[in-house]
Amino acid sequence: MDDASGIGSVASVVESSAGPVAVDVERASGIRYSERAFLLQLRPAGGAALLVDPETPGQTVGPLAGVLSGRPLLLHAASQDLPSLRELGIRPTSVIDTELAGRFLGMERVNLGAMISEHLGIGLAKAHSAADWSRRPLPASWLDYAAYDVLFLHELADAVLPRLDELGRRDWFEAECRHLVDSDPPAPAPDPWRRLARLTSLRDARQLARARELWMARDRVAAERDIAPKRLLTDAAIIEAARTAPTNRTDLLAIEGFDGPHRRRLADEWLAALEWAAELGRGDLPSRQAPRGEHPPHTSWKRTDPGAAALLDSAREALGELAEEVGIEQGLLLKASTLRLWAWRAATTDSADDAALLHRVLQAEGARRWQIELTEAPLLGAVHEFRAES
Repeated sequence: MDDASGIGSVASVVESSAGPVAVDVERASGIRYSERAFLLQLRPAGGAALLVDPETPGQTVGPLAGVLSGRPLLLHAASQDLPSLRELGIRPTSVIDTELAGRFLGMERVNLGAMISEHLGIGLAKAHSAADWSRRPLPASWLDYAAYDVLFLHELADAVLPRLDELGRRDWFEAECRHLVDSDPPAPAPDPWRRLARLTSLRDARQLARARELWMARDRVAAERDIAPKRLLTDAAIIEAARTAPTNRTDLLAIEGFDGPHRRRLADEWLAALEWAAELGRGDLPSRQAPRGEHPPHTSWKRTDPGAAALLDSAREALGELAEEVGIEQGLLLKASTLRLWAWRAATTDSADDAALLHRVLQAEGARRWQIELTEAPLLGAVHEFRAES
């Protein structure tokens, strides 16, 4: 539906239905700057697939947001879609994630097509998964494709959720679904420009400053124009300009990635960023090292903190064995960042009570009760062995 009356009709249909509502969104990732939804797909239990255009001029999803916020939502890969739904004002209090169910079942392939094929015997084409969903009008074939993303979600849930009961993992699954709903959005990464590909190839702080200022200029222009930053200017182009320091249009446009009619019109933006970087005082230049959190990068531990590296390796091995025994991927047992934080604290601080330290870290990092109960014994075993050998 792409007008106010149509969206109101969809809201009425959903409100009159019972049970969870299957939901999916289509974004224009890699094409547009934002991750907002350009198409919203819905299917009440037993009903038809409904498509809503959130980009209708002068119209939001309106009353539909309130209706959906009050209903359990059935999603596949909920962590990807929830930010886009919240941007539309849809804030569910409960979700059922069929992809997450597949992970708890130990399935090797948990994408929607693979799970529907395995559990329902239906093959889905994925011809338009990387399409530009921001274009208007959307072709009819794209709309048909989008509808299939919610058409079988209820049947898929009916097939996989009882298997969680058989394996005794329903409580784990429901705890993770609650966590998805209750978790705050992740904090912005410090110095996001440091994620530029091949940044480590730059040799000095002045080159890093050029890369930083070009990244910031690219991000600003991309946001203004609603274009994915890397479509505007590639990381490779930024790194090469940071390395060679062009000071005029001719030299700048000679760098691969700055050429082409659309990029040429932005040459003054890039030159201004480079000029700003050239005029920065020594105290304003970025450090070669990223801002340090509680611990240094774990990739450096074997060189600088071999004890912490040894404990981390031992803990990873213990969790790997547990994951194999339980039959789920290791990442479901504990976040890698949580494991690193605990290993660092346990190896570098004197703790009179390793169990208390472990619980403090896991609880502060948001580990769920089922995760703590499963991982406590292998992690304490790893640290006790570490202390015995120290």
